[in-house]
Order: sequence, then C-alpha cells, then structure tokens
Amino acid sequence: MPDSDAPMTATARDVACRHLVEIARTWPGIFPRPIPSGELDARDRRLAEAIVNEALARWTTISAIAGQALRNPWERLDAAVQAALLSGIAQLLFLDRVPDHAVVGETVEWIKRSGGQRRAAGLVNAVLRRVIDLRGRPIEQADGHRRDHVLRSNGGGWELTEEVFNEDPLLAMAQQTGHAPWLLEHWQQSMGRKDAFSTALHGLCTPPIILHGAGRDDDLLAHDVPGFHLLKPDARLEDVLDRHPEAIVQDSTTARAIPMADGLEPRVILDLCAGHGTKSIQLARRHPESNVLVSDTDERRLEDLESLAQRVPNIEAVSPEDARLLRDEVELLVLDVPCSNTGVLPRRREARIRFDAGRLQDLVDLQRQITADGLATLTTNAHILYATCSLEPQENEEMPKWINKWHGHELVQESSTMPAGQPGDPPTTYRDGGYAALLRT
Repeated sequence: MPDSDAPMTATARDVACRHLVEIARTWPGIFPRPIPSGELDARDRRLAEAIVNEALARWTTISAIAGQALRNPWERLDAAVQAALLSGIAQLLFLDRVPDHAVVGETVEWIKRSGGQRRAAGLVNAVLRRVIDLRGRPIEQADGHRRDHVLRSNGGGWELTEEVFNEDPLLAMAQQTGHAPWLLEHWQQSMGRKDAFSTALHGLCTPPIILHGAGRDDDLLAHDVPGFHLLKPDARLEDVLDRHPEAIVQDSTTARAIPMADGLEPRVILDLCAGHGTKSIQLARRHPESNVLVSDTDERRLEDLESLAQRVPNIEAVSPEDARLLRDEVELLVLDVPCSNTGVLPRRREARIRFDAGRLQDLVDLQRQITADGLATLTTNAHILYATCSLEPQENEEMPKWINKWHGHELVQESSTMPAGQPGDPPTTYRDGGYAALLRT
C-alpha cells in the first residue's frame, strides 16, 4: 500500500490515523511521540488526541475484538489497515457522542484517500460494522473478568453479544486492559494474581491532574491525601497556578521521595536525571542553602531546566558532560532514573505494550550505569536518593542491594507504593505507584 503520508484533508480522524500508522509500524516498540495536530483547531485536536490515547491504551482489546471479523491474524494486516481499525473501534467503544455513521464513513474514506485498495476499504468497512453488531448494550458497571464485557475507564462499558476474550483468565485480562501478556504473567509471579489483575485494571483509569501545595481553591477538589488537590474537569490549570505560584503538579507518591532527605544539610545537590524539574524545585525549596545542580540527557528537558535555573536562585543547570566531570563535590545525589513506568501506566499508556524481559533487563543495566556514573561525583559522608515510577523489584528494592554489594553504600530507608484507584472509583482516590530509597556512603 502506498505511504500514508500523502497529502489529505486535515480532520481529527485523518491526523489520528496517520499517527497510528507510524506507531503500528514500530509496534510493540512504542515510545511517546507528539501528535502532529497543529493544523487542527482546539476541538479537533482534543478528538485526535483522545482517539490516539484510547488506541494505545486498548491496542490488544481492539485487536481481539477485530479478530472476530478477520480471516487473517491481526499482525498480518497492513499498518494503514491496523491504524484505521484502531481509530474506528476506539471511537465506537471508548468515546462518547461520536455517531457510528461518521466513524464508519470517515474511516473508510481515510483508507481510500491513503491509497488503500478497494479490498482494504471493504475490509475496514466490514470489520467496523461487525463491531457495531458485537457492541450490545451499554452497562453502568462492567466486569473486567467477563469474556463478554468491555470495560471503560469510568467503570462502565459494553455487554457484547458474544464472548470475545480468551478463555484463559490471564490472557483475557491482558486483552481487556491492553497489557502485554508477559507483563501480567510477570506481575502474577511477583505480586500474586489478585494484585496483578487489580493493577492491570488500574491502568485503565483516567489520571486526574493532581497539585501539591495549592491550598483551597474553587477550581480544586481535596485529594484523599492531605496537602494534595485535583483540578476540576472544567478548570484551567494555568489560572490555578497563577493564584498558587508555590503549587506544583505532582502525585502524592512522587512527592514522597524528596522528604526522605529532610534533616540533611548538603552544600551541593546533584539531580542527575532531573526531567522537567519537579523534584528539583522541591529540593531547592527544602534546602535553600544548597546549590542544586540539575541535568538531563534529553536536550529539550535540559533547555527547560536552564529556564528553571533562571527563575530559582539556588538551581544551576549543567550539561551531562559537566555533571560527569564533578568529583568529590556532591553531598546529595538524586537519581530519578529512567524506568519501565509500570507504576504510572495510566499516564504512559504505550509502556504497557512494549514491556518484556529484554527491555526490563536493558533498563536495569542503564540504571546501574547511571548510578555508577553518579556515585563518582560523591564526597565523603554523602547520601543517595534513588527513585522510580516502577513496580518492578528489579528496578526498585534490588537496586539498593546492588549498590551496597558493589559500592558499599548502605540503605537508610525505603518506600514502595502500589497504585490506587479502579475504573469508576472517585478520582480523589487516584494514586500512582513508585519507589524511593535513601542510602548513605
């Protein structure tokens, strides 16, 4: 089939389908990439993003349901056909107020405009209409363990006219929640089936915007964790931050890491994987006498950190090269390392697809290398603050053991948090999962 990047009308469904084609070509090695939606107005941009987000979160759900109408395996479909079906079925099952005729008509027209042969357009049309037939009645409380229920993020869903999902409960849950089967098998071994399934269902939640340190505001709801608030759906984050300049967007689990260093008086802090600088701001506020050095290997994030350094007096941005040249200077090393993101899958929807044993080992190797490089910057009587947004013991509890074995630093304290909130639960109960540990030299 000819390349799907040929010029075509810029509608929300066009943009979503074109984006999904590129993702389908790299599946399952999917990583975050911006949706090129600049040509759309605000309303269509939101629709395009919603289509892509639901397609990523429910990739295996959609492919399982589409399989009811396919003669050949999903994996053998052309990337453009996969993209069309992902977009169309995501709208039919997971988005509201989208007319069926518009979904079918525009999706079929897109596959035609993208160079699809008549056979491809007929296939897409037939599969989408078969899904409409399968989609029985809407239900307020769907059961993620049933083979004929499709669960939505609000706890409701669809009762299908046939049992679609696998007879094996683990494979059915993987299909129902969009997770790679290997990930659920891995979780079942490490945490048991009940918690593994609960964690998988948590991945379907729509994460709220959570603020730390905002105080009372008519545009906010109090979170179940004191000191945290949720942005109301119809409120503007920019307006709230203008009224509460000290507030930061941060989940309660992420916020647990930095207070572990309270009581320390480091002259130099190095935040080696500072990202967008959320923890850097906390460090600067809690240690106003410290020089907080921040760095990141991502060029765009480093630019953001340089901008942050201009606003916060005791923050200084340094390049990764300059950070590696530091020797015997750092008294608190912060390692918020790249990880599998399994504690934040509602926020990193693509991560549930690419997870496997090889990628996990690659991440552990990377974390060890970053840690070893960072340890070389430490002075005597220093501390290390290690953090992830992962649920995996290999990335979490086993890392301080590795540091102790090979570098002699001892664990002071650690905290492991499981995610909270299920589809349909009040958003005030939502919490990410993650891990943090403080070590000393």
